[in-house]
Amino acid sequence: MKIILDTNVFNDKIFCNWLLNSKKQKYLPSIAYMEFLYHQMKKGNTESMVNTFLKEANIKIVPFGEKEAKKAVASALDNWDFSENARDYAIGGTALSLNAKLITNNKKHFKWMNAITPKEFLNQTK
Repeated sequence: MKIILDTNVFNDKIFCNWLLNSKKQKYLPSIAYMEFLYHQMKKGNTESMVNTFLKEANIKIVPFGEKEAKKAVASALDNWDFSENARDYAIGGTALSLNAKLITNNKKHFKWMNAITPKEFLNQTK
């Protein structure tokens, strides 16, 4: 099973430990990488520290391209909130294009797709 990570999952220490030890296919959309890197650098961490963690957890950064953009737009068309939530649509579009499970602590931002929290995911994998 492929999993896509939203930026906010890295705030969960238990889930981060799971990420470091799991052999599952783990992906981070480039949009979420940008957000994660920004937040970590604001806290005084370095790009190298962020990239080392991602490498140790075997998390691959997924680029945002035409296929992902089309999925994001198709998801946003009926919701009238694209300008406020464009990054979330991009993250969700990436998950849809990879046919992956999206893990997020902000399920309400992804009400248009099937997303789960880190806690829910860990409970399912027991």
